[in-house]
Amino acid sequence: MSVKQIFITASIISIAAILLLGLINSYFFLGFVVVAPIVFVGLLDMTQKKQSIRRNFPIIGNFRYMLEKVRPEIMQYFVETDTEGRPINRLFRSVIYQRAKNVNSTSPFGTQWDVYHPG
Repeated sequence: MSVKQIFITASIISIAAILLLGLINSYFFLGFVVVAPIVFVGLLDMTQKKQSIRRNFPIIGNFRYMLEKVRPEIMQYFVETDTEGRPINRLFRSVIYQRAKNVNSTSPFGTQWDVYHPG
């Protein structure tokens, strides 16, 4: 069962459960405050065409892009620099991603490499 199918099934079950429980007590309709935005974002993820990760993994695919936003802070304290990655460092990987998306892959204002290092 794919992640899309799991999302659709879980969305239908949660909406049906809220509707049925809402018949018992109207306070259960407040569950839509939590469930409706999540379902809405998931449906937007599945219908958009730009990012295949979000399309194939609705909701949880967004975490990749959120983590990319905080990546510099995490790298600064816990992990290696942009030029030390193995087998491909982060600088080259970024260029590869940009070229694959037909985006300008040049970065102005110098380099992060130590150009004065011997060798």
